[in-house]
Amino acid sequence: MDRFTWYQAGEAGNEDIIIQAGSVGIFDGDQKATAFDQGTASLTVNRLIWADYGDPDCRLSLHHSLVKHIDRHNKSMFSRGGKIVIHLTPTPANFQGSGPVAASPFHSVRLNFRQGGDEDFYKKFRDALERKTWLRTPSSSSSAGSRQSGATQATPRAVGISGIERRLAEQNTRTQENISQAFEDLGKLMEMAKDMVSISKSISEKLRLKQGEITDDETVQFKSYLLSLGVSDPVTKSAFGSGAQYYEKLANELATILEKPLKECGGMMALPDVYCRVNRARGLELLSPEDLLNGCAMLVKLNLPITLHHFDSGVLVVQLKSMSVETTIEPTAKFVTDSDSATAQELAQTAGISVVLAKERLLATEEVGQICRDDTIEGLRFYPNKFAEAQTAAS
Repeated sequence: MDRFTWYQAGEAGNEDIIIQAGSVGIFDGDQKATAFDQGTASLTVNRLIWADYGDPDCRLSLHHSLVKHIDRHNKSMFSRGGKIVIHLTPTPANFQGSGPVAASPFHSVRLNFRQGGDEDFYKKFRDALERKTWLRTPSSSSSAGSRQSGATQATPRAVGISGIERRLAEQNTRTQENISQAFEDLGKLMEMAKDMVSISKSISEKLRLKQGEITDDETVQFKSYLLSLGVSDPVTKSAFGSGAQYYEKLANELATILEKPLKECGGMMALPDVYCRVNRARGLELLSPEDLLNGCAMLVKLNLPITLHHFDSGVLVVQLKSMSVETTIEPTAKFVTDSDSATAQELAQTAGISVVLAKERLLATEEVGQICRDDTIEGLRFYPNKFAEAQTAAS
């Protein structure tokens, strides 16, 4: 790899990109390990450029004039991509380029294509070498790998299909670099979040050991901060397995997380809202919908303060045990009577609940005969049941 040089931004500004491939590693000769394991390989008319996924500033360049010939090794049954072996010419006497390797005993490098694309890349690479495109195309680097001296010539403006392809290739390269940087930042954030979990556990232990020195209000306030950050100690399958014990522990955790929010939102919450709220509180240890449903199914068995309710329409809700559907009938009928008529949207806005739950309350109240509906093209609206009121007054 001593023929590679560090690529400088804009060095290949007037070169058309022929083809690109992702998830490519560069190995020096027969070596099995490399510091250049994952990156994007770009083939231009004059050189091979490799850009690291994790470090956008880490880019290597190999001029075509330093390539003797190339071979392709087909992929094995255990890999998705093949390999391209680049046989290099002897290092020129006037070679002045500085690269990642000062001297190498090998006269070849190997490109490993982990996600495929090696077949097309090999054909384009071989054609470029056969046509000797670097001899006919102006290059910002000489065959020795150093920059040309002298007056700087104006870069011709790329037009037509080749210009469009070049701009698309450059845009793709920038997008790949941005994605790589984003994933790198996400990895750092995950590591920081894990550190926060460890810190929270340590501080919680100190709070338990020093209860006499810290007031109850301060302890409650601190724990609320931890929950709002999503760094509590959630129940996981790695700790309790995937059997009944896991779902029992999960049900207890659900009761702890949801009891207070249920009291604040009218005693009932639709399952999709429960899913979002619980996963936000659990931080990095996200629950699957299936695990959440199985955990909610254990609420009744464990006699916890909240329970899972199944409406006839198929809607699933988690509700306070003291807040059954029957307890909402009288308030719902009174709201419709006081408003002369009401829709699910109006009840939801007044009661601070979702439209789905508001509709279920209206339907339950209608089922016992306290309100009746008017279903028109404008939507479903409920009215006080005058027939039932007249019959009650007559009796």
